[in-house]
Amino acid sequence: MALNAGEAREVSAFVRDGHRFRQGSLILDPAASPPVVWRPFRLLGRAAEEIALAAPFHVHGAGPVVGPGHAAVDKDMFRLLSLQAADRYWELAVPAADVALVRAALREGGSGG
Repeated sequence: MALNAGEAREVSAFVRDGHRFRQGSLILDPAASPPVVWRPFRLLGRAAEEIALAAPFHVHGAGPVVGPGHAAVDKDMFRLLSLQAADRYWELAVPAADVALVRAALREGGSGG
C-alpha cells in the first residue's frame, strides 16, 4: 500500500457540519505532522482553512450515508465513517473504494481502529 511506503494521498470527502455535509478532501500523509488533515473545498481566490484530525483515533464503523444533510452525498458511491479523534467527533463520507485506505491512515496516525 502506498501509505506504508510513506506516500501521501488525497481522498475526496464530506464532513458533517451540523445539519449539512461540507465537501472537501482528506490529506493522508504518513510523513507529515499531522498525518491526517481535512481540507474544505474552496472557491477560487479564497483560502481554505485546513483542520488537523488529532490522534489518537477510534473508528466506530463504516456504513451508509444517512442523517442530516445526507441528500448532498451520493449514497451509492460514499460510505459514512464515524470516528472519535482526541479533540472531537467526526462524521466523514468517503468514497466506498477508499474506506480501507482511510482506515489504514487513521491506524497509522495513532488509532486502535
